[in-house]
Amino acid sequence: MRPARPAQHGSPRLKYTCAPRPGSPLAAPWVFRRACASGTLVRDVTATKEGGVAQRTCGPATAGGVPAAADRRPPRAGLVLATLILGAIVANINTSISNVALPDIGQALNASNQQLTFITDAYQIAIAATVLYLGAVGDRYGRKKLLLLGAALCIPFSILSSMAHGWQGLVTAQMATGVAGGMIYPTTLSLITALYSGKTMTRAVALWMGIGAGASVFGPLVGGFLLQHFWWGSVFLVTTPLAAVVLGLAFFVVPRRSGEHSGKVDHPGGVLSVLAVSSFVVMVVLLPQGIKPAVIGLLVTAAVTGALFVLREKRTPEPLFDFKLAAAPTFWVAFVAGLVAFGALIGAVFIGQQFTQNVLGFDPLKAATMTLAMAIAMIASAPVAARLITSIGTRLTMAAGLSSIALGFVTIALTWRPGAAVVWVLVGYALLGCGVGVAGTPSSRSLTASLPVRRVGMGSASADLTKDLGGAVFQAILGTLLTIAYAQYFVRAFAQLPAAQAQKLGRSAAAEISSSFAGARHVAETLPGADADQLVAAARDAFTDGKTLAISFALVSALVGVALVLWKYPRHQAEQDELSAIAAKNEDYLTRLEAAPTPGAAGGGEAAQEPAAPPPPRAPPPG
Repeated sequence: MRPARPAQHGSPRLKYTCAPRPGSPLAAPWVFRRACASGTLVRDVTATKEGGVAQRTCGPATAGGVPAAADRRPPRAGLVLATLILGAIVANINTSISNVALPDIGQALNASNQQLTFITDAYQIAIAATVLYLGAVGDRYGRKKLLLLGAALCIPFSILSSMAHGWQGLVTAQMATGVAGGMIYPTTLSLITALYSGKTMTRAVALWMGIGAGASVFGPLVGGFLLQHFWWGSVFLVTTPLAAVVLGLAFFVVPRRSGEHSGKVDHPGGVLSVLAVSSFVVMVVLLPQGIKPAVIGLLVTAAVTGALFVLREKRTPEPLFDFKLAAAPTFWVAFVAGLVAFGALIGAVFIGQQFTQNVLGFDPLKAATMTLAMAIAMIASAPVAARLITSIGTRLTMAAGLSSIALGFVTIALTWRPGAAVVWVLVGYALLGCGVGVAGTPSSRSLTASLPVRRVGMGSASADLTKDLGGAVFQAILGTLLTIAYAQYFVRAFAQLPAAQAQKLGRSAAAEISSSFAGARHVAETLPGADADQLVAAARDAFTDGKTLAISFALVSALVGVALVLWKYPRHQAEQDELSAIAAKNEDYLTRLEAAPTPGAAGGGEAAQEPAAPPPPRAPPPG
């Protein structure tokens, strides 16, 4: 029998080479070629023809000595991906939809500005505090189960939010909804990483990131429309039917097993992570109101629990957050880039909504409509990022995205002035959206692709933290800088007033003017026409100065992010070798996991038993 010719399948960039294992019989080569051509990574194929047995290996051709993983996708891959993207939309739209309803909520519930701040931040605080812990729970007990539980809990908690009779009840219901969102959002990315691989995973992450993150921009638009026809509680009901659809689809189409492990969950570490992240985020939210005892207490709590968390994770055999894995540049550099990208998104919307309403005089719905440019650019650019990752690598793709963000901040700093044309508002938003789409896609992909599939919950939780933690930090810093520059403008202006005019204005009025744009407008309503117009114009100039200072900080952050990515992130070939080695190990793990028995399979209640490592090859006989 003559040897079979090696067969190659695939594109010039990724070729699948099929060859006989050395020393094995050569029978039924056509069976082996058919298995190889199917596009599945097959390591051992046994075929029988006329009594002969053949064992052969099939895998992608190596690049730099490291085999690249083949594309893998689940059954009904398109419907599975649509379900997971819809889950991300449910989690993301809740982060912003309540902002447009705050005036109505404040009036209906008689809530102060500080209470309104807690209402709008309650969801974000809860989801940021719980994602690390819940990601580990999903890795152990089942990602599909966690997704179903989160979607199921989102429905009643959203209804409770819409029916709240006081600000305390609304905050509690929103925090409970945030915990449900913490079950949904990171789990969707974990499932994408576990069920897809190769270029298919990159494209899936791009769609997940672009459409899912774009939903947070659409939230205020939907909320503004509802408020024109219904009561304030209607904004919290938007996700209810969406969560019901996710619940139904996920139950039927998402695979039950996705590489979960059977080890232990670090529950003490999970509690410490919740305390550390929640106290830090609340401290950041309260920081713009000044250094108060509550802020200091929260800072101390975050520092102590954070230090205890790090010590525990470095000593426990099953860490919730593995710092050794996180030390890889493909992980921590991507995390920092994600913080800057998503922090820029939330910070720009925070500043932009105030600027377009206070300085340009837009109504809330028109101001929210301007952000459509950002959402459209984000959704359109994310698939482009997927192609760039394949062609030029993550390093240059992330740097290009952060550069677009920096260019957007330059546009905002230079052109957003009193009387600015609408086109400049749209251009600034579009550049930021394009940058977030291009930088956010490789960041999210690297955070999960850098980890073993059994620990992918850590990567997806970290991807969520880049959005929630980055957004909270950027919003707090930009808000503080805006407040400082705005107040300093009027301090200088009041110092130049004649004594008689300053005495006529009064200290209380001066303090109210310096506190906020709303305060200046309130004082202007008590002044004669010419003086009122002059005061409002001065307030617009002061707000513009504050906007420029805040955006300058964001611009510097984006430029530092570009430099860090170009300096520390591996080049294209080194990244391919590193991620391909991880992907090959994941494929081997999943193959052995599928072949392993499932304890309690009849009840479907347990994760599959983690497979044992394959035995080492037997040494050849001497001689």
